[in-house]
Amino acid sequence: MSKAKVTYLSWIFVHIYCLCVTNHAQAGSFVIGVEDISYYPYFDFNSNQTTFSKAIFDQFAKENGHQISYLPLPIRQFPKWLYEENIDFKFPDNVRWQERNNGRQLRIHFSDEIVAMTAGTLVMPKNKDKDPSFFKTIGTITGFHPTLWVKQLEQGKVTIYEDSSAKILVKHLVNGLIDGLDIDLAVANVGLQNLHIQQDLVFNENLPKQNYSYQISTVKYPEIIKQFNQWLVKRRDYIDSQKIKYGILEHESRKATIVNQ
Repeated sequence: MSKAKVTYLSWIFVHIYCLCVTNHAQAGSFVIGVEDISYYPYFDFNSNQTTFSKAIFDQFAKENGHQISYLPLPIRQFPKWLYEENIDFKFPDNVRWQERNNGRQLRIHFSDEIVAMTAGTLVMPKNKDKDPSFFKTIGTITGFHPTLWVKQLEQGKVTIYEDSSAKILVKHLVNGLIDGLDIDLAVANVGLQNLHIQQDLVFNENLPKQNYSYQISTVKYPEIIKQFNQWLVKRRDYIDSQKIKYGILEHESRKATIVNQ
């Protein structure tokens, strides 16, 4: 067989292979495991309202020929989703979360950053400069892990008040029943709006903050993660428009001081 013919056949093989891989990445039916809570505007998959993350995933699926469905799962079982539940992807996720949760040493593939966020302690403006000793009770969403308060919890200096409703948590903060909130600022602002309260909440300046992000993860489909990452770059303007639409204050995260726990 001539060298030219071998080269030609090799080119055909590579071309067919690429077509197969591309088609596999461009058309599929997938299940995304999501948290079984309301954390609007980021997500609320138990309701019919559209949220930031649903808008992003639905648009990605539409533009790439995928069919996706969402399976709400218990947040307290979060570390086990990827190997105990019949899901294809997990959201929200983060590389740092899995570093402490990946007991089975799975090869987990993560997307690039979908949205940047800030972990901190929200307070009434009059308490923005209070020392850590001021805080006795911190409110958070049921099932969330308040990593910024681990040491104080272990020492018995702080107690956690949990509720599944961000609206209730915000109401308790405004009424002085709790000292701070360990929830996202955009989520807290929605709570204020639903309560019809004209009030700003701010981060306490004497407590640590962390930068982190929401990502989507998978064990089964790294090629879809790659496709999604490319889509994130290509459709950055659309994603930014959704952040504005849903009142997500991503710029706050860039001001945060990173604290490793």
